[in-house]
Amino acid sequence: MRPWPSQFPPFLWGAATSSHQIEGHLTNDWTEWERAGHSADQSGRATDHWRLWAEDLALFQRLGLNSYRFSLEWSRIEPEPGRIDEGALRQYRAMIERMHQLGLLPLMTLHHFTLPLWVSKQGGFLNPKAVEWFRHYTEIVMDAVGDLVDLYVTINEPLVLVVMGYLIAIWPPGGHGFRRAFRLIRRLAEVHNVAYDAIKRKKPDAWVGLAHHLIAFEPWTRSPLDGLMTEAQRYLMNNRFIKMVGERQDFIGINYYTRQYGRLAGGLHPVQSRPGTPLTDLGWEIYPEGLLNLLREAGQYRRPILITENGIATSDDAVRSAYIQEHVRAAAAAQREGIDVRGYFYWSALDNFEWAEGFRPRFGLIGVNYDTLERTIRPSADTYRRLIAQNRGQFPISVPSAW
Repeated sequence: MRPWPSQFPPFLWGAATSSHQIEGHLTNDWTEWERAGHSADQSGRATDHWRLWAEDLALFQRLGLNSYRFSLEWSRIEPEPGRIDEGALRQYRAMIERMHQLGLLPLMTLHHFTLPLWVSKQGGFLNPKAVEWFRHYTEIVMDAVGDLVDLYVTINEPLVLVVMGYLIAIWPPGGHGFRRAFRLIRRLAEVHNVAYDAIKRKKPDAWVGLAHHLIAFEPWTRSPLDGLMTEAQRYLMNNRFIKMVGERQDFIGINYYTRQYGRLAGGLHPVQSRPGTPLTDLGWEIYPEGLLNLLREAGQYRRPILITENGIATSDDAVRSAYIQEHVRAAAAAQREGIDVRGYFYWSALDNFEWAEGFRPRFGLIGVNYDTLERTIRPSADTYRRLIAQNRGQFPISVPSAW
């Protein structure tokens, strides 16, 4: 196992965003999906981060972060096949340079759910040519900003892309079918592998991984059949892709939000929550212990672990403060057990466009008035800032029981 790089902070205290959810002014497969009426809102200018990025980065520094996870927008960089928008690349470079000036280690994601229209209209990642298209895109990015970035996520939540777009079909392209879904899983592994190799050719010492969406699956009852269904869900959603990628991941990225339940009667569709359990505004069960259990499972891969996303949609900011404390406490407990957890990225730095749910869910440490674009640092951000300050430069981390 490669040791954690000495040029990185011993623990990354971060927040995360994605391009489509905050930048605004985009044309991609998601904006087309929104215009067709498949989302509660149209993303439009979103939070207008593409224009307000300098002010936003200054706010992120005020949160006390030492790292920031963000994504590049492929449709902005290569709006047509082979046509590169040099102005967009210059702006991304300026943004990353400013992150360094503010003491924010960049964690850069290459693909966070969206595709250029020219890719989506040719079948998206199911087109065998997509492997070469993505390799070329990765090389463009590396030539433009690779010298400034040491830490990479190639694909955000590949299994979520498969489930939401090809099984549940409430995300683009809105297709159904297990056959295509399993083809897409294999293709996304190929896409990751070529991107991993392209990054390493340009920058051999870079750290490259994926952000895996992991769910704390538990049986609905004590029935052995519910137990078997739970194991199947856990393997397919949590472990299969990690094992498919194998050695081509220098760290394990974990996006964790909730617990779900396996039940034979539901097949592969899990039960979302039990009656009476605390829920987020999106109906997701709040279950911090699930993060500790997943960190234990991920420890088997013997790689450093980054919690690349963890957050809550809530209108009650006191609940958000407690959520952060409880989940960071779970990460600290994992460290005490010898699990090499090296970072925590709260989702999200800003309120944002939450895909099919539109602008209603509020995830941000920083609130956004979508009419005026005014930003407001929430009290939960002060909780997070105090937690970071208490652990500045410390490894392992801790959360006092008095919090």
